[in-house]
Parts: sequence; C-alpha cells; structure tokens
Amino acid sequence: MTDLVTRVCRALGHPARRTLLQALSRSECDVGKLSAGSGLDQPTVSKHLAALRSAGLVQVRVEGRRRCYTLSHEKLVKRLLDLLAELEGMEGMEVVSARRGERQLPSRR
Repeated sequence: MTDLVTRVCRALGHPARRTLLQALSRSECDVGKLSAGSGLDQPTVSKHLAALRSAGLVQVRVEGRRRCYTLSHEKLVKRLLDLLAELEGMEGMEVVSARRGERQLPSRR
C-alpha cells in the first residue's frame, strides 16, 4: 500500500473522524461548530482534523482567527463514507471458511 492509502485507511478507522467527515459532507464547518455537533472538545476535534488533513480528506481555509474545513475530494469522500456505512451494517455477519477456518465477510450476490 502507498503511504497515502495507509493514511486514508487509518484516518477512516476512527469513529470520531468518520463523524467529522459526515458533518463536513453536509456543509463547511469551523472547529467550534464541529466540536458542538460531535460532543468532542475543540483540541480533540483539531487533532482529528489534522489526521484527516494529512490523509488528504479535508482542507482548511483561514478566515481571520477562524479555520473553516471542507472535504477535499467531495465525491470520493462521500463514496467512502457510503461504503463504510454499508460495512458497518454488515458488522457481526462474519462467515467461517470451511477450508482454513478463516473469518471472511459474506459474499455479495
């Protein structure tokens, strides 16, 4: 995997970051608004936003003292969020392979 793919996967692996991406998929937000909407304190939101920026998922625009965040690649991020929501819906539906005893997700038909 490339370094970028690894950063994106790690960024998407944290539930708080997915919550922030969902909020940003609806509209541009500043840290205060994201903090209020997520229930996380501002330093924690800022830390998660830094990881999302490092992964190239969000971008920031500075307006005076405010930092306004938006999705970097809106269509791609929304598709990733849809895929993750689908995977979360499949949680607990693991199938044990008869061949090697490996756990696998059920196949889609």
